[in-house]
Amino acid sequence: MIVNPHSGRKKPTVTVGKIADMFSSHYMEVVAYFTSPEYNADYHVREHYRNFDIISCFGGDGTISELITGVMQAGIKKPLGIIPNGTTNDLARSLGLAAKPEKAVRVISSGVPRPFDIGSFNNDFFVYIASFGAFTNVSYETSQRAKNIFGRMAYFFSAAKYLNTIKSHHIKIVTDNRSCEGDYIFGSISNSRSVAGLFHFDNDQVDFADGKFEVLLVKRPKNVADLFSTFFSMLGKSYKHDNIILFHASDIKITSDEALDWAIDGEHKNDGKTVHIVNYPKAVNIITKKKSSDNPKKNKSNEEPEK
Repeated sequence: MIVNPHSGRKKPTVTVGKIADMFSSHYMEVVAYFTSPEYNADYHVREHYRNFDIISCFGGDGTISELITGVMQAGIKKPLGIIPNGTTNDLARSLGLAAKPEKAVRVISSGVPRPFDIGSFNNDFFVYIASFGAFTNVSYETSQRAKNIFGRMAYFFSAAKYLNTIKSHHIKIVTDNRSCEGDYIFGSISNSRSVAGLFHFDNDQVDFADGKFEVLLVKRPKNVADLFSTFFSMLGKSYKHDNIILFHASDIKITSDEALDWAIDGEHKNDGKTVHIVNYPKAVNIITKKKSSDNPKKNKSNEEPEK
């Protein structure tokens, strides 16, 4: 279990030792490794994965991103368990994972590993979102102190500061199924039901293992009223607005007139004027709660009659 001792907006309700005891009650032996600036989660994965059957983490989206980066670098398919302890826990929310440590441990010990697509951003991996433009810097510029106090609402407070300074970027996008070019104030390539901590998709709009990303582009609004109508269309999850483009793609090349500031799983990145994003379908297996379909009842009509 890889533990980020600094994640979350409040002190965990349980200690790492208590979580280890919970796993022990399910006949699982746990060794905990703590992250630090020198030793991130990806380092611990690469160093220790050979000794364990399941790799889990106790932390937020950043810790999960580091863990999966390590898994991709090591080229392994071991089941991954997640005990959410971040500020927003976007990935855990999207997957419907248990929020409480007690329930999360139960899921990891008795759940089912399910495939999950992973993306590459030039030479790096990302788990659930890469975004640029308006509100992108909200995810990495919102202070940890504000997140600790206000939680998810801290992102909205920060976003409000940028409404009057929104600028557009001239972007050309070429994908495996379409291309487009124009002035956009926001763009995201995601495999998540939560976008940049602010907007959300409905469950039927996202398939975590279909080999495709949800590509969302927002054109430059004509005026302030147009901006707000666009913004609230996204908040309402309709995405049916003249300024909004939403489609699916697996291979995406983005070229801009200027270097863009990106947020990759909530972390800042500036990677020049050209970006290549590729979907790695079903690259990792994340343990989730069992469903009724995992234990189908025997169809008696298909059984052979007793002799």
